[in-house]
Amino acid sequence: MRDAVMIRRLFVALVAVGLWGFQLEAQGLEEVDQPSRGVFGINGTLARPIGEFQNFVGWGGGLSMYGLVNFQRGGPLGIRFDASVVSYGHESLRRPLSSTIQRVTIDVDTDNLIASFGVGPQVTIGHGRLRPYAYGTVGVSYFATVSKASGLSDTEAFASSTNFDDFAAALSGGAGLLFRVSGGKNPVSLDVSARTLYNGRVSYLRKGSILESADGSISFIPIRSDANFVTFRLGIAVGV
Repeated sequence: MRDAVMIRRLFVALVAVGLWGFQLEAQGLEEVDQPSRGVFGINGTLARPIGEFQNFVGWGGGLSMYGLVNFQRGGPLGIRFDASVVSYGHESLRRPLSSTIQRVTIDVDTDNLIASFGVGPQVTIGHGRLRPYAYGTVGVSYFATVSKASGLSDTEAFASSTNFDDFAAALSGGAGLLFRVSGGKNPVSLDVSARTLYNGRVSYLRKGSILESADGSISFIPIRSDANFVTFRLGIAVGV
């Protein structure tokens, strides 16, 4: 219930700002962008698990990118290609290189990741300084827990392994606002948005799900649950 209220308030705020932008345009206070064929955007992402997923993991963060191709130059309707990577857990351990080389130690870093890709329609309203948009996508999410080994004075990993992974079909819906900061042939805008990603039931690991035995062997305790979350995005978008 708390998550639903938070999401509803966010979308109400986006709609309110969008209506304010329409009012400015109606008053003739908005400059108009040159029509573009599409948009390329890159965003920092903050992820908040919702529903059953929040019982097992906390907030995460990552990076997202998208491309928008309009059906006609400057038109409101287009196809959005959306990709993101979110980390929802990290562990760092220091271990001997091997059981026979105890005097050389290495760092072992483990990350719990969700990579998602989706395609779907987007509607962008207006051509002025402030433009609201909404979209929906269908695609796939990849859940993986990856460990990398590196030397203590070297940031480059010399070995890596995927401990556990799973795939899930993904549906998403989002909305945002573009605040233009520069015009011209390739206008640049500040991009603020929110998206809900529905992955359904999937198996995954979290921090503490990998167990190490005294003999050096490891075992996993996977979780299977719904893995839905909301992402909050802030970045830039460039007209192309």
